[in-house]
Amino acid sequence: MQGNIERVRIRPFRRILGTAIISFSMNSTLRFFIPVLIPLLVASLNISVYMASLFITSYWIGYTIFQIPSGIIADRVGVARVAKLSFLFMILVFSLFYFAKTSYEGIIIIQFFLGCFSATVYVSDTSTIQKWIPASGRSTFVGIYQTGFFIGASLGEYFILRALDISFEFLYISIMIVLIIAAIMNFLFIREPTRKKSRERTRIDKRILYVAMIRFSAGFLYIGFITLFTTFIVFDHIIPYSSAYLYAWIPAVGGIITSPIGGLISSKIKRGKSLVSIIPVIVLGSTIIYIGYAPVAVIFGISFLSGMLYGLYAGPSMGMASDFSGGDHNLASASSILNFSSQIGGTISPLIMGYFFSIYGNFRLAFTIVAVISIIIVLIPLIKIKF
Repeated sequence: MQGNIERVRIRPFRRILGTAIISFSMNSTLRFFIPVLIPLLVASLNISVYMASLFITSYWIGYTIFQIPSGIIADRVGVARVAKLSFLFMILVFSLFYFAKTSYEGIIIIQFFLGCFSATVYVSDTSTIQKWIPASGRSTFVGIYQTGFFIGASLGEYFILRALDISFEFLYISIMIVLIIAAIMNFLFIREPTRKKSRERTRIDKRILYVAMIRFSAGFLYIGFITLFTTFIVFDHIIPYSSAYLYAWIPAVGGIITSPIGGLISSKIKRGKSLVSIIPVIVLGSTIIYIGYAPVAVIFGISFLSGMLYGLYAGPSMGMASDFSGGDHNLASASSILNFSSQIGGTISPLIMGYFFSIYGNFRLAFTIVAVISIIIVLIPLIKIKF
C-alpha cells in the first residue's frame, strides 16, 4: 500500500481522500435521516409502516435512476467538478426538510431529489479517488473511502436520535452546520487527477454485468435491512423508541473496521476482488435470516456482524469498476453501473419488508425472503467471474 501512495502526490491525495470520506459520511447520514425517524413519522403523520417505507423507496428511486446519468456527466465534465457541485445541491435539497416535516407528499418529493444528488456525490467521489491512484491500489483505497458509509450509517444514526431528544430544530441546524463545513472542504480540496489521460478509447467490458449482480444482491439484502433496522427493533418490541439511539448504530459500525481490510485482502489473492465480494454476501444472507429468529440477547451482536460482512464486500466490489471500465475515461460510468445495480436492490427491498411487516406484524418472513433471493442471485457470478 505504501508503494502505491508513493506513486501519487501524497499531500493532495490525502486531502482528497479525507474530504471524500467526510462527504460520504454526511451523504450516508442524510440517507438515514428519514429511516431512523420512521417510528416517529408513523405516529405524527398517522400513516402505516408500509406508507412510511415509501419514504425510503422514494430516496432509492432517485438515487438509482440518477446513477448512470451521473457517471456519464462526471466522465465528460470532470469527476472533481461534479463532486463539488453535487454536494452543494444535496445540501440545498436537505434544507427543505425543515419546511416539509409535516407533509407526507413533501417528504416523498424531497427524498427523491436528495437521492438524485446523493448518487452523484458517491459516483463522482469514488471515481476521483480511483483516478488519483494506480490500478493496483484502487480496491484498497476504495475500501478506505467506503468507511464513510459506515461512519454515517452508524455514528450518524446515533447523532440523529440523540439530537432529536433535544428538538428537531437542534437536529436540523446541527446537520446543516456540518454539511456546510464539508461543502467548504469539497471546494478547497477535491481536485481532478493530475495523471495524463490515455488516448486509447475502449468500451466497458460486458463482464461488468456479473459484478452488477453481486452489487444488486448485496444492496437488496443489506440496504433494506439497515434502513429498516430502527423500525425493526422498535416495532418488533425489542427496545422502546426512546432507547433506539443506543442501538441504531450497531449494524453499520462493524464496516468501519472491515471495509479497508476487504480492499487490502482482495489485492493480495488471486480472484481476490470477486471472492472477497461474493463470500461475505452469502454469509450475510444467512446472518440476516437468523436475526429474525434470534434471541434478543444476541440480536445486536449478530447485527454488528452484518456490518462487518458488508464492509468486507464494499471496497472490492467497487474496485472492480476499474477492472471492467476499459480505461479511466469510462471509470465514472462503470462505477455508476455497479452502484446503480446495488441501489435497484436497495429500492425494492425496503418496500418488500414494509409490506410483509404490514401483513404479519414482524420482519421474520421479510428477512428470510430477501436473504434467500440475494443468495441465489450472487451464486451466478461466483461461477462466472474469472480473472
